[in-house]
Amino acid sequence: MRYSATVISLVLLAISQSPLYAQSTPTEIDYQSQIKPLLKSHCFACHGTLNQESALRLDAGKLILKGGEIGPAVVAGKPEESLLYQVLTPDADFQMPPEGQGRRLKSDEIQLIKNWIAQGATFPANDQPEADPAEHWAFQPVIRPAVPEVKSRPANPIDAFINARLQENKVRPQSQADQATLLRRVYLDLIGLPPTPAELDAYLSDTRPDAWNRVIEDLLARPQYGERWGRHWMDVWRYSDWYGRRGAKDMTNSYSLIWRWRDWIIRSINENKGYDRMILEMLAADEIAPNDRENLVATGFIVRNFYRWNYHTWLKDNVEHTGKAFLGLTMNCCECHDHKYDPITQKEYFAFRSFFEPVDLRHDRVPGEADPGIFPDYKLSVRNGPVRTGMVRIYDRHLDAKAKFYTGGLEQNVVKDKPPIEASAIAFLGGDKLDFKPVELPPRAWYPGLKPFVIQEETQKREAAYQAALKNRKQQKSQLEQELKQHESALADVLAARPVNRETVESATARQPSSRSNQQTLLLNAEQGRRALSYEITDWKAFDSEIQIQLQLKILKDAHVNFQLSNDLTGGRTNLYFAFEAGKIIAYVPGTTNATTVGTYQHESGQLEFNITLQLKPDQDIALLTIYETDSTSPILTQTPIALNGWNPALQANRGLFLDAHQGTIAEFDQISFKNQSGQELLHCDFEFPVYQSGEDLPGIAHWQLTRFSTGTASSQVILKSPLTEAEQKWQQQVKAGQQQRNLAQAKLEDLQLKQQAAQAELTAYTSRVRAATARYIEKSGNAESLEQAACQAEWQATLIQAQSNHKSVKLALLQAKMLPESDQERAKKITAAQTQVTQSRTQLTTAQKPVDSASTEYTALSRIFPAQSTGKRTALARWITSRENPLTARVAVNHIWMRHFGKPLVKSVYNFGRSGAEPTHPDLINWLAAEFMDQNWSMKHLHRLILTSETYQRSSKGLPAEHPDLKQDRDNQLLWKFPTNRMEAEVVRDSIFYLAGDLDLTMYGQELEQDQGLITNRRSLYYSHHGEAKMEFLELFDGASATDCYQRTTTVMPQQALALTNSTLAVQKGRMIAARLWSQTDSDLPEDLQQTDFINRAFKLILSRSASEREQTVAAAFLLRQKSLFPSQATAAEPTGEKRDYSQPAVLPAARARESLVHALLSHNDFVTIR
Repeated sequence: MRYSATVISLVLLAISQSPLYAQSTPTEIDYQSQIKPLLKSHCFACHGTLNQESALRLDAGKLILKGGEIGPAVVAGKPEESLLYQVLTPDADFQMPPEGQGRRLKSDEIQLIKNWIAQGATFPANDQPEADPAEHWAFQPVIRPAVPEVKSRPANPIDAFINARLQENKVRPQSQADQATLLRRVYLDLIGLPPTPAELDAYLSDTRPDAWNRVIEDLLARPQYGERWGRHWMDVWRYSDWYGRRGAKDMTNSYSLIWRWRDWIIRSINENKGYDRMILEMLAADEIAPNDRENLVATGFIVRNFYRWNYHTWLKDNVEHTGKAFLGLTMNCCECHDHKYDPITQKEYFAFRSFFEPVDLRHDRVPGEADPGIFPDYKLSVRNGPVRTGMVRIYDRHLDAKAKFYTGGLEQNVVKDKPPIEASAIAFLGGDKLDFKPVELPPRAWYPGLKPFVIQEETQKREAAYQAALKNRKQQKSQLEQELKQHESALADVLAARPVNRETVESATARQPSSRSNQQTLLLNAEQGRRALSYEITDWKAFDSEIQIQLQLKILKDAHVNFQLSNDLTGGRTNLYFAFEAGKIIAYVPGTTNATTVGTYQHESGQLEFNITLQLKPDQDIALLTIYETDSTSPILTQTPIALNGWNPALQANRGLFLDAHQGTIAEFDQISFKNQSGQELLHCDFEFPVYQSGEDLPGIAHWQLTRFSTGTASSQVILKSPLTEAEQKWQQQVKAGQQQRNLAQAKLEDLQLKQQAAQAELTAYTSRVRAATARYIEKSGNAESLEQAACQAEWQATLIQAQSNHKSVKLALLQAKMLPESDQERAKKITAAQTQVTQSRTQLTTAQKPVDSASTEYTALSRIFPAQSTGKRTALARWITSRENPLTARVAVNHIWMRHFGKPLVKSVYNFGRSGAEPTHPDLINWLAAEFMDQNWSMKHLHRLILTSETYQRSSKGLPAEHPDLKQDRDNQLLWKFPTNRMEAEVVRDSIFYLAGDLDLTMYGQELEQDQGLITNRRSLYYSHHGEAKMEFLELFDGASATDCYQRTTTVMPQQALALTNSTLAVQKGRMIAARLWSQTDSDLPEDLQQTDFINRAFKLILSRSASEREQTVAAAFLLRQKSLFPSQATAAEPTGEKRDYSQPAVLPAARARESLVHALLSHNDFVTIR
């Protein structure tokens, strides 16, 4: 194939311009712009002024050629022999930078260095190594520079510094802005809201020479100033409401009570609290003001960083953002290695972290709010829902905690041979000389239950409970006593009318046993499961040495059934025990709890009935067991000794007997009696009517309870031995109904009395506990111990009476459940539930009945008790940060303040004042401002006044023609020859629209509102939830603050912003409100054309804070006419006004709709969102 000369020429031309060809004949490499920046980014950290590993420095050309311990780093013209190139290649034995020490160079970057070496490794003759870090401008002491002399001789030092630079660069400043523009500028700057037309008119007509200063003072005194500038500092300090799993009501980041810190920021700024004091309180309020509730919430700065799932992350964030926010240092860079640019070592990172190692969160109570309870420690898979009462703060919980040195940014990679590191700040700034001592906290700081307001509220609560119980009893007592009397009389009449063919029942009360009619017995059916009942013996003053126990037992199905005596019914402890088990009689061997067979019986014969007698011999610690089979004269056992094991029901409560049927057993118990030596009956359970009623279970009757050993569907029930006659059935039903009514009235009376007694005992006990704690910890009184003993006894009494009251209440509930009609489908469920509660309350009562030692001084603390000391470390850190000798803090702060006044900072890298950060545009000015700030008690308001009264701030923002020579000198306005034009921040846009509509709620403070309510409710924007999970969409469109990192906001321009100001629900509805508001203010007596003119002027003045120009008047009037013609005429329609107006719908009349359209147009005007 043949090619023409033209084609060949084109191919050769293409090849000559290809990358491959370029590599073979590289263009000349510039060391200063191409090589040195690469080395700075990747190599200076280890081979620069900070560190010289292997004695090698790469921060200057001559030092590269000189090399280190193993020779020159570069052999000019020979890249393959140059160590610098060799260690960069992927196949090097040891590749640089080392693993984990930063990003390795890309192939094109390596090629660049290779080409530079191949070209001779040249560099400028004046190439200098890195300066000594100690000479970095921001690390120098803050020394107030002399105010420069300039031609204009301004009164404000700020202007002298600015004008000196302008004069030096031969750039002329702009003249002062017009007064309307200035007023709008300062209003939006200081309070985030535009001036009203009345405020604008008042200022424009004020001819006093100090009119501007008066405006500044007025705005600084308004509470909205604190809200506006509070939002600025909330950016810097990363304010965030709680988030993580907000939809699941599970806090992982920040905390639900963090809004109190937001309110503290606003208050502190309005109070003109010194910036140094604010830092002290944010880092260590719990140490410097431990009882100052209003300022303890300042520690929200640390709380905000809280991350529930990883304590390590919390501490990392504390280090990083303490460094960035206050010092302008990127300390987070040191977690894995020494800082690449600043003289901060990795060890110093961990020493700095040690300031925060002891901390944890705690809840504190707030007057008038419920106790938030104890701050919950993290538990896996347990949600931590938002807490809405009280406050959250930090304290030193782990007093001895220190940071452990780890590698790779992973806390589990602890270097075992390095000891924990003591707290220390940055050495090159003098932070290694901090002197911190433990802080002895006042008692009420670590024992919050002793705070006067807590004692007052808790006492009032108990007093109110007692008065309520007393009042309740008084209101019901007479009525219930009357009812009881009536029911007892009616019951007596019924009992007297017993059918004649049965024995007369002598008594119907549980305290008076009925006659021995022997019609009923107790059945335990344990075919499926186990049934165990207990009976507590009470009111025995002494234990007779010759107690005799008798009972009858009938075995219907033989597996295992036993009888026990117990000294601990709740715990299930057995003292005396005998059992019938498939033909064997088993009992405890005397002196032991070892069971053995003591007799046998014939169980194959079917139903068996036994008469059983126990003769107790407590002096010998035995019982003599005698058993006869019913109707037999030959005993199975005769006075066989078995163990008593110290059973004594007279010693204390919770003692009695057990009846226990194991699975596979059906048995009947009857005629259980205890008699003393003289034959007096101490206890008798005959299971006869009317105390026991056929068909009913025992729990809740007399002292019978179901025990925790019962399982399955096993049951217990009082049964009839023979059927009743119809007359007897009817009579028993009448007796049962009468008993229930009588018992219900009696139980209600007793319940009311116990509730009153319990409330009174609780009040007495709390008062006693307060006296004891006050004597011990506040007064340090000599009688503290006796007061503690009294408190212990009073609390025991209160606990006992409360347990009695609870038990009575659940027994009342059981009685009421049993009184429900049989037709009630919930009856059985309610009875079962009530029986369970009775069993539980019985256990609690048994526990409460155990008396406490009279010498005991132990009682429930008034609140959680925290460590009485704090480490003092954070106080030392905060004082070092705010010391006059610290060169960074004031510079960083004034830079933030300056940026928020002018929209651009003096140091572009606002959170990085280190060597890798930007140089200041006006070094002397930032130093002078920092010195002034500290000399004036770190007063923000003083700095505001200074800035706002400067010519620099008051200059016009108008630009210059493109060809103007001054633009060649400073096109980006770095020298501030004009005021920088800025767009409103997101919150100012939203708040201003509400404000113009007369619909902004200026209520301050309080719990955050949900962000999705931000367009339909009308509080200021900073009160809506602000966090990482969801944001107010309107604010997002206008570059609202990031909740994770917002030291400096970005400003973007996008079409959606214009759409939001035109079509959003907020703009549309508030625009309609503005139009209606303006029209209501026009003079209705004017001709229509003059009314429209008045409306136009009012709209411009309200929305844009200026009058309309003649051209704007003409265009706006024409716009109104055109818009009016576009809408259909509804001449007969009436325009609703005021509260009757629905602003979700447009106006009815065409003229009104036209006015709404004009307002919407002005809200979309560039002059509305722009601060000029």
